[in-house]
Amino acid sequence: MSFKIEALVLAGVVLTIVFGPLCFFVPRLTRLRRLGIFEYGALGQFESMQFHKRWIQHRAGREEEFPASPEASTLTDYGSSYQNIENLQPFPFDKGAFVALILAVALPLLPVALAEVPFATVLKALLEAVK
Repeated sequence: MSFKIEALVLAGVVLTIVFGPLCFFVPRLTRLRRLGIFEYGALGQFESMQFHKRWIQHRAGREEEFPASPEASTLTDYGSSYQNIENLQPFPFDKGAFVALILAVALPLLPVALAEVPFATVLKALLEAVK
């Protein structure tokens, strides 16, 4: 397998070309996530305390008003927004994009590999790698 080093170099160059520019966004996204968690966390704590005071501590005689009150819906919507900020990734790519890129690089190399190594050997190595 004399082409193994060349194939690895090609994969490394393609990964660097595709994912390298995304590294410039990492500091900004990290800062944005930290600031968002701080600001939304402070707002969420304030709103949760107000909700707790109104509907837990001082609810006597107002239980029938609760289903129609907008506070519960507002807290649910807020929780969804906070979850989006908390799930923000500093490096903007996902596993699916990485696998698709590797396949895009590896598939054109398949004829070269098949010319160099018998198909049965390649298939056996792929099956062992999946296990």
